[in-house]
Amino acid sequence: MRTVHRVIAILVLVAAMLTNTTFLSAAPFANRNAFADPRFAAIWTRTDSEAVRGGRTWYWGPEPWFDSAEIYTDSPQTLRTVQYFDKARMEINNPADGIVTNGLLVVEMVSGRLQTRDTFLFDYRYSCANTPVAGNPRSANPVAPGYCQFTSRATFDDNFREPYRDPIRLKERISTTIDMNGNLGERPDLARPETTIVQYSSITGHNIPKIFWDFMNQRGKVVENGRVVTAPIVDWLFTMGYPITDPYWVRAVVGDTERDVLVQLFERRVLTYTPNNPAGYQVEMGNVGQHYFQWRYPHLGMPWAAPDPVTPLIYASTIDTGSHWELYRATFNGSGQRLTYNPAETVAYSWLRSWDPAQQMLAIDSRRKQPEYRQVYLMNNVAVEQGETAANATATQMSYIDGHDFSLIPPWQYDEFQSKLVNEFNPTVSPDGTKLLVVSERMGKPNITVWPIPQTTHLLFPSRLTNNVSNCRYESPSWSPNGRSIYWVSDCDGNFEIFSADLLYRPRYSKGIPFVTGFRAELTNIRNLTNNAANDRFARVSPDGTQIAFASDRDGNWEIYVMNADGSNVRRLTDHSATDDAPTWSPDGRQLAFASDRDGDFEIYILNVSDGVITQQVTQNTAQDRWPLWAQ
Repeated sequence: MRTVHRVIAILVLVAAMLTNTTFLSAAPFANRNAFADPRFAAIWTRTDSEAVRGGRTWYWGPEPWFDSAEIYTDSPQTLRTVQYFDKARMEINNPADGIVTNGLLVVEMVSGRLQTRDTFLFDYRYSCANTPVAGNPRSANPVAPGYCQFTSRATFDDNFREPYRDPIRLKERISTTIDMNGNLGERPDLARPETTIVQYSSITGHNIPKIFWDFMNQRGKVVENGRVVTAPIVDWLFTMGYPITDPYWVRAVVGDTERDVLVQLFERRVLTYTPNNPAGYQVEMGNVGQHYFQWRYPHLGMPWAAPDPVTPLIYASTIDTGSHWELYRATFNGSGQRLTYNPAETVAYSWLRSWDPAQQMLAIDSRRKQPEYRQVYLMNNVAVEQGETAANATATQMSYIDGHDFSLIPPWQYDEFQSKLVNEFNPTVSPDGTKLLVVSERMGKPNITVWPIPQTTHLLFPSRLTNNVSNCRYESPSWSPNGRSIYWVSDCDGNFEIFSADLLYRPRYSKGIPFVTGFRAELTNIRNLTNNAANDRFARVSPDGTQIAFASDRDGNWEIYVMNADGSNVRRLTDHSATDDAPTWSPDGRQLAFASDRDGDFEIYILNVSDGVITQQVTQNTAQDRWPLWAQ
């Protein structure tokens, strides 16, 4: 009986929202604590706003902290809007139907599958989560079992085994324990009256104790239609789904103390009971949103517990070589800290931004392997902080040559991504840190391609996005902050124009195996945003996704411009007879760094986006300082 993956949904009326709530599209690094959709805000407001919460535990968490567009084949253009909270994730699969769903995150972590469509039958296989089901993160919680330890005792659809079910245990008290190795035991001293089994789910075959059943059906203050009323706090089927395990006692480190915690896994949530917690917090929703995020995006750190990533201003200079570009970190005193030391050029293009500073990386292209070819690399945080001559500094090659993981390349793309040296440049990391846009000549002519980044969830096969049949020149690919669209510059007809397009992902299946092996990407809804006889180059999307900065010679020489992301409202920011080009946004989106030869050689400057006023000259020397990178 395939009922575990049943879609539980709720129709959210905008009228249910508080009238003074502000709604913004919360791009991961623009305004991550804003609600990505008013329907998300309505659900959160109902249970967790200060108007109703008082001293009770959170049902979602204090605020959202990450949103994105994740691959989902049953959504329009195969992407759905998701937003993460401490306790769960909200999703909108189809914006037109007004329905918000509450993801089956626990099923995914226990089964080791990423749900990429309405049924789990065709899901991408990954690995189960070792994240502790209760207490601190694994680094500070070595004793608690992870989701993997419940896999053999959990109910979820699986073509390779019968669904697991527990026997009915009504009126029994819970004394069974499970440890970090998945071994069961007995602790009769934990068999408390409140752990007495009072319900049995015939749907999934699991028992529910009184302490959890009372919490699931609790009444209290909630916001409905803009008013505070007393009602059931949650629809437990929508919020939690059915139980997929029986309850078990675990040992877990909570704060700085190891404690006994009763846990039970449901499709969407984990319930925990900690007897020595204060009243109102003894039964809580587990931090499933945090757990899932650590499992799916381990390279992004913990945004709920960390400030936004800081990215320094990087630029290329010939100051020490006299001939080729090396990378420097701006020190804002007229010079910079040298980062690279190679016999051939290196230019920075984007950041893999992470809330864990140790996992932040710099995407570059460099001729270090063979001078005639530009290749793509990721420099680790040590190299960015101290320079690549420091101990433990690395620059890992991403281009598909010897040593790359060719298992990620499907057979039908072997010819395109065979092991060979070609020019590949302008690597741009996706907002979720799992993909790279790259201009590649691997197919003979330059094309925009998208690649998976190793050590992330490999949903994506390397994919060619453009089909260059006109000897086009491509450059400057860039992501929208929500990952739904890309922007780039191309010259196919004698001048450079700025384009945008939406991404579409198509699943690929293994022959004879009923689940997705990965996705290939393609472009849809391609738009020319500039469409004039001048050259428009070096396009960069603002951190909030609303504007594009670029350089253009439309007024007779190269100047810095900004326009709306749809190509409207073009404004010129510089007005000088020299060349001004290569703009890059500051993290807050209020300033641009750019290169200019207005003092006789190229230097790096900073200007205000609001009025075009230059506020600082970052470099001041007789060398060439170019290609700045700040927040992208």
